[in-house]
Amino acid sequence: MDRYAVSYSGFVINGLRFHTKEFEKSRQDSGVSLEATTICISSAKDNTPVTGKVAYYGVLKEVIVLSYHEFYIALVKCDWASIVNGIKLDNGFTLVNLHEGQSQFERDPFILASQAKQVFYSREDETSSWYVVMKALPKGFQDLEISDEMESGTSTPFDVSRLDYDDNEDEQYVRMDVHGMFFDE
Repeated sequence: MDRYAVSYSGFVINGLRFHTKEFEKSRQDSGVSLEATTICISSAKDNTPVTGKVAYYGVLKEVIVLSYHEFYIALVKCDWASIVNGIKLDNGFTLVNLHEGQSQFERDPFILASQAKQVFYSREDETSSWYVVMKALPKGFQDLEISDEMESGTSTPFDVSRLDYDDNEDEQYVRMDVHGMFFDE
């Protein structure tokens, strides 16, 4: 079985284009975030474990695609900001110090490419080491108005039997004019 790994300077997934920090020195496509669910202790006084979400922010260093002949796994290696003293909330904005605590994740810098969310960093001011985090939307995303029905969280059931179903197996739902690589999550 052929197995190998290839390193890339960028990738496109879920409508988002990422590039390594080294590749995109003049652009901002290297910001990465990950929201993970974890179990932690609620406080020093209360040792009861609780489940919570933790946000991680970093900069893309390398894209590695592992080939297992039949399928591919894409990993991204990042420099992550410290979750202890490298991330803070200020007036409703998330601020990240990308130079603080990167050694905290030296032994575990990888995530699956499919887990990566794109963010952009804008420096708070020229003298600060803190950057404001701005979340990226997938390419082609339209900021559509949300109807009252969607805002309330309820929806009317849709009768799928009213759909026209064409059992034509000859139709192709893949673009044939471009080459692609398939990744399993």
